Amino acid sequence: MSLWEYRKIALNQMSAKMAEVDVLNDAGDEGWELVAILPNNIAYLKRQVGESVPEANARGAASSAKDTQTNGNGPAAGSGYRAKVKYRDPETNETWSGRGLMASWLKRKQDAGEDIDDYLV
Repeated sequence: MSLWEYRKIALNQMSAKMAEVDVLNDAGDEGWELVAILPNNIAYLKRQVGESVPEANARGAASSAKDTQTNGNGPAAGSGYRAKVKYRDPETNETWSGRGLMASWLKRKQDAGEDIDDYLV
């Protein structure tokens, strides 16, 4: 099963010095794939993360011709980009990259009054 993380960029709230296309290109360089730009100038992006990415791809090696196909919106589909771990529970070894919704295990710790900075890697 593929895991995805999502991001949105408010294009109309950027400074005049930054071109919208440059911001989207930078996001593509980081592994983000453009899903849609809505009429209110909100860009929605996604990228694959998680355990379904083969280790060979995570090191940057293409495992098949399918992995090298691209749709022009960033890196090749299935390129194996994995976000770096930012938080880790030493007892269960569960991790969270710090992107998207907070991981449920970390949210439970925060709700219990623990300082989540104690779990920074």
